[in-house]
Amino acid sequence: MTNVRGLETELKDQFFYVAEYLFKEEKKAEAAPLYRYIIDRETDPHDRTFLLCQFRLFQCLVGVSSEGNREALANFEAFYSDLPEDIRLDAVLLMANVCYSLSDWKKVERYGEELHTLAKNIYQNLINEKNVKNLQMERHLVVYYGHGLRIKGFILSMQGRYEEAKKYVAQYSDLGWFEFLDETGKKEVEKFKTWGKGNMFILELNTGNSSILPEFMEYLEGNPDIILQGMLAAVESANKFNFSVDDMLKKFCGKLPPINADVTYINGTQLFHFWFEKAKYSFNRNLMINGIDELLYALYLAHKMKYYTGFEKCASLYREHSDYATEQQKWNYKHIVEGVFDL
Repeated sequence: MTNVRGLETELKDQFFYVAEYLFKEEKKAEAAPLYRYIIDRETDPHDRTFLLCQFRLFQCLVGVSSEGNREALANFEAFYSDLPEDIRLDAVLLMANVCYSLSDWKKVERYGEELHTLAKNIYQNLINEKNVKNLQMERHLVVYYGHGLRIKGFILSMQGRYEEAKKYVAQYSDLGWFEFLDETGKKEVEKFKTWGKGNMFILELNTGNSSILPEFMEYLEGNPDIILQGMLAAVESANKFNFSVDDMLKKFCGKLPPINADVTYINGTQLFHFWFEKAKYSFNRNLMINGIDELLYALYLAHKMKYYTGFEKCASLYREHSDYATEQQKWNYKHIVEGVFDL
């Protein structure tokens, strides 16, 4: 019996070693069955390797499918709190991002708060010990600290508490005081400073302040990786407060990812919401044919990501405006709904 247990342990270790190698080589589809093999044969739910395999499997399964992500999250949530604190940082950040893509704002708030508290506690422990331990998280500690603040600001913004949100944006925009900053950490601090500037513009737009649009456009010109987020915020505010963002759309729409491009679960979600809001913007300006084309873009993305809530929103809005659709648009709509047509 002892020899059998020894062989099982050795086999588990070998599978884990190979799985970790494949995972680090970005071969997640190949690594996932190995992590499942270990999980299915471990009887101790508190075993460190078992818990890490649960997290790795979650990382492997997160993709562009909303329903797949929802299922992966539900299966993982029971295990993440038993992970070591440093590894838990990565787990909680990923969970918050997945919940964002699912529009589950209560869980985004919950995991954002947990991320902030966890990062703050680890940082304080490092300060007290006066040295940097060999922590196992994937990124610099300042990343998790900053994202905790960023999520708190985002949730306040979603609640319409813009002045309170600005306080958190100001905090993550100025993280130069953070100790233990190596070159990587300093670069991350600069990223948060850049994001903070953009989010201050977005908060102004959220209050209907369209006067900042020229300055915001200049900001986006210098930060192309934020164009999608900025364009989404601008068109949402334009729909809410009925102001024009035609100049911005003309300048930046061509720089957005093509509809049939590969997307992640984060930028795919943002791209869906952008085209849905852009369709509403066009309808508000009696540009019906343009609006239906844009709505079809959103519908296609929702279908591609298995984002069923978004799919139904698109279908409902299409039915309201279907009388304006051309025969080609009606054909496109029918074939997207039936799942046999790619734009």
